Amino acid sequence: MKITLPPYATTEDLRKCMVVVRKILDSKAININDKQCQAIALEVMGISYAKGGDYSSETIKSFAESYLKIIRI
Repeated sequence: MKITLPPYATTEDLRKCMVVVRKILDSKAININDKQCQAIALEVMGISYAKGGDYSSETIKSFAESYLKIIRI
């Protein structure tokens, strides 16, 4: 299955975002599989792009924390 990345994102950006998402969820003792983590990471990256942010770890962490509160995993 081909992954569609948000504009200007690289596979390395996706990998870093997945690490951030997993750290946040691990801190809450929430376990997800790689496919779920990737889906969340892509959503977060899309939000970051839409809001004019970049894919830096700090920006992604901020958007991921907010997103994960909203979807209540």
